[in-house]
Amino acid sequence: MDTTSSTHTTSSRAATNSTVVTSSGVDGRPVVDAPAVCAPDPRASGDNAGGNAFNRRVIAEFRANGGVVGGPFAGRRLLLLTTTGARSGLPRTTPACYLAEADGRLAVFPSNGGAATPPAWYRNLTAHPEVTVEVGTRVYRALATEAEGTTRDRLWDRQVAADPQFAAFQERAGRPVPVVVLTPLGDLA
Repeated sequence: MDTTSSTHTTSSRAATNSTVVTSSGVDGRPVVDAPAVCAPDPRASGDNAGGNAFNRRVIAEFRANGGVVGGPFAGRRLLLLTTTGARSGLPRTTPACYLAEADGRLAVFPSNGGAATPPAWYRNLTAHPEVTVEVGTRVYRALATEAEGTTRDRLWDRQVAADPQFAAFQERAGRPVPVVVLTPLGDLA
């Protein structure tokens, strides 16, 4: 992803806010240096130079264990979101916490750990709204759209109730954190 990206935090843990595709994996999925999961490490510079070993491990653990990740993410709803780089056109993968809707749609929250600007993955999906989502062992295409009005407020309130640190992210950011709804388009082969 461009130069910044993240969605979540692990208390004071986590890593930088960037994703860089380093090569294609044997299974065709991109091998990446990906952004932090529940909030960026405050020491992170936000640029993607050198990648993010922490998130590479999260992505590898997720894929090796059918979507189950331990450590600070044990018990959290975690997905992998692959966007198309707004400038590069390359696939960019990032872990993200999510909420599930009864109709099968998922919501993600580009908080960037409370930074003043949204993460790069948000810019990517606004430029290219068709994304790939990995949840558990399922991999599918989805259409990303920004929730508005009462739908945005309802989903945001649910996320803050599930993970109160998101309220602090929005306050710190000084901007409303977007809520992005991922509508399934179909499973990948």
